[in-house]
Amino acid sequence: MPFPFRKIAIVLALILDLTSVAQALEDGGGAPPNPRVWSLDNVAAWRVRAPATIYSLSRTQTWANGLVPSRLPAFAPSGVDRTVGAKMQPFQDWNFLIGTELTRSGGEGRFLSSKAIWESFWSQDLEELWGFRVGLSTTGSVDNAQADYLQSFSGTLNVPLNLPLNAWSMELRFSPNMNVDVSQGALSSNLMSELVGRTVLSPQDAAFRSTLNISVGYSLAPDTRPTAAARLELTIEPKF
Repeated sequence: MPFPFRKIAIVLALILDLTSVAQALEDGGGAPPNPRVWSLDNVAAWRVRAPATIYSLSRTQTWANGLVPSRLPAFAPSGVDRTVGAKMQPFQDWNFLIGTELTRSGGEGRFLSSKAIWESFWSQDLEELWGFRVGLSTTGSVDNAQADYLQSFSGTLNVPLNLPLNAWSMELRFSPNMNVDVSQGALSSNLMSELVGRTVLSPQDAAFRSTLNISVGYSLAPDTRPTAAARLELTIEPKF
């Protein structure tokens, strides 16, 4: 039998079968022979769940300054500004932070000013280029009291140095920076070159991690003399 006629014959057989079943049910004959028994196990229930909103405090930063009085009032300045601020990272996959800062002036005027701030940064390890590390960042702020708009752009290039020092890791760091002050119409730039060393002082099984950082370098800026800078920093942080 040709294939089109075979399909027509199968469809007609199904129609006749369904017609006989319906006739048997109308006549009160009950279910047809060998009925299929359906239970709840044969039914697949699908439930559509709305995506849950996840909030993470790890992407939020807060800070304060001048809220707690000094224990040595004789050495504390008379007009201390009180500042509170917060920043948050709205997008988990994008290193962009936005926030605000409130400052209460400690002088005679005692006015309240607010500032909107934002920050974005990016870094990348270049393993194919002898382990260089490149970073770019930008920060900006708008001050309502002075109607001032500031924007800064900076970058870093870290060049590791394979020196025969067992406990120290050394690298050269080049940091160009440019600042834009829209209200004043000022543009400034500088280049910082540093020799940076880092070592871990605490043992592996210690509860706290002590790190010593040393940097020595020069800052170069247009129309100014080079300035030298040196920094010694000791950080102690707990191990969680």
